[in-house]
Amino acid sequence: MHKFLDDLKWQVEAGINEVLSDSPITSYEDNKIKVDKKTENTFSNNLNNFDNYNDLYKYLSNSIECELKNISKNSIKTQGNLNSKIMMITNIPSPLEDKEGKVLVGKNYNLFINILSSINLSIDNLCFTPIIPWKTPGERELNKSEIELLVPFIKKQIEIIKPKILIFLGADPIKYILQKDIGILNSRGSFLNYRYGDKTIPCLPILTPEFLIRRPEYKRETWNDLIMLSKKIKELNLQ
Repeated sequence: MHKFLDDLKWQVEAGINEVLSDSPITSYEDNKIKVDKKTENTFSNNLNNFDNYNDLYKYLSNSIECELKNISKNSIKTQGNLNSKIMMITNIPSPLEDKEGKVLVGKNYNLFINILSSINLSIDNLCFTPIIPWKTPGERELNKSEIELLVPFIKKQIEIIKPKILIFLGADPIKYILQKDIGILNSRGSFLNYRYGDKTIPCLPILTPEFLIRRPEYKRETWNDLIMLSKKIKELNLQ
């Protein structure tokens, strides 16, 4: 059972969302998640009142009612250097991350440290946060109401921290921030753009440590992505 679940999870991360059948598949879906624009920023008026992370986090913890908060052991805060201009956004927290109350734990953390050190970065050189602070039941995707409630918070964090580079560690940030459901393997290998207001931030999707542990044959691709990241850091004079 665990092997089947692992293989299915890999397919989802790879962006596989259709299967072959005896009859042609004629339906077509745009690769943007369909979100009701009228309710997407339900809390935007309240969020506009915040200009620092600590106040934003207090509002999230104390004033927002969400089923995910009720089933989670911890609310995972942004970690690392909040003054950094390199911001990493990870997937929805796993059950183990929820239990520990932090992003990246165990073997995933150790591998990530090694990944950073390969381009002379350390954990102190960046800030990192999950796409949302709580886990989901069965590690499922966010539903429409959760997207409308929680995605504006991560966008507000980006606005407050003002990074010059965004690292998307996994497919969830691409799916929920850029609204592109294209899978990490289809999106890695080049910079994407996140735009808000009159600003554009380059975003680099990279494979998660968990993915690389399961599929070590993709380490070469990750190394190529890290070289791109290192060049962009030097180009923007961030190191």
